[in-house]
Amino acid sequence: MGICINLSRYAGSDDATIRAQSPQMRSECVMDILLIRHAPAEDREQFAQTGKADELRPLTPRGIERMQLAARGLMTLALPIERLITSPLVRAQQTAQILAPALEIRQFDTEAMLSAEVSTENLIDWLRKQPRVDGLALIGHEPNLSHLAETLLCGVATGTMPLKKGGAVLLRFADAVGAGQGQLIWALTPGILRALAD
Repeated sequence: MGICINLSRYAGSDDATIRAQSPQMRSECVMDILLIRHAPAEDREQFAQTGKADELRPLTPRGIERMQLAARGLMTLALPIERLITSPLVRAQQTAQILAPALEIRQFDTEAMLSAEVSTENLIDWLRKQPRVDGLALIGHEPNLSHLAETLLCGVATGTMPLKKGGAVLLRFADAVGAGQGQLIWALTPGILRALAD
């Protein structure tokens, strides 16, 4: 696995900027996959008291504000994202609405596979069937996303790469998408993404 940015250079600094690999390095690769967990949403138990289904649970006002900052941070990375697919759950849809302009995506797609508790194997099979693009962004939920990232990187879910709400992981594939075939480009907490917006 390769880390293509130096996070230690950024820590505690207001003027450091984290950027993706150079176009020359990027051109040798087949596909980038950006995994993003939805922004902070309303409390599950409190929302359940309204009698509404959990699928309708929205982002909090603070969650929206923080995701807007994180989206500005993603813009500084100049990612080559061509397609954005999100879970149909309201909190993921709202996150996609915030991120789409930052990723220069005019219209995003919705996929139930990103919300259901499907196996990682089935999720990878679904990924393999997606049309090839330079960059694909997926917005979903835990633990699905972290299990997916771990399996694509290590061949098996390890439970060592939890994704915080609003956090993101960028994986790169020089060949077919599959278990153990990914390269870790970066994994950024929501706090770092927001700080990049400054």
